[in-house]
Amino acid sequence: MSEITAELPAGRPMEGRSVADSTPIRPRSHSRPGRLRLKTVADLDGRVAELVKALGGPDAVSPGQRQACERAGMLTAIAEDLAARQLAGLPVTLDEVLRAEGVARRSVQAILANRPEPKPTERPGLAIARARWAEADRAKEQAKEKDSDHD
Repeated sequence: MSEITAELPAGRPMEGRSVADSTPIRPRSHSRPGRLRLKTVADLDGRVAELVKALGGPDAVSPGQRQACERAGMLTAIAEDLAARQLAGLPVTLDEVLRAEGVARRSVQAILANRPEPKPTERPGLAIARARWAEADRAKEQAKEKDSDHD
């Protein structure tokens, strides 16, 4: 066992230290190509597509908005991954989970705060009321015309 890992308690992170500081360091073998695969936005599930749809669809989203959606999707995936790791008993502190969830939540809120207002849809009850109001206005005008004709 190396000197670095000999000081750490087995299976539990030290208070006030991050996961990176508390996990044992194992030398990586660079002789196995293809072992490390970096994830991309294309590897995420429907998080990015949902955010883009909330902004009006792919045609209505600017490149900057698309990038913000991708970043929010990645932050959400990271937060969910940390929460799952903690529930599984892996050495992830509650502080790390809460911070990641807070950042993810704020990034999604920032995107949704800038989405366009939905077009108002007229309800049938309102259309009926407007027709009755217009009919009442016409009746009043006709009554005024009849009164002015008699004078």
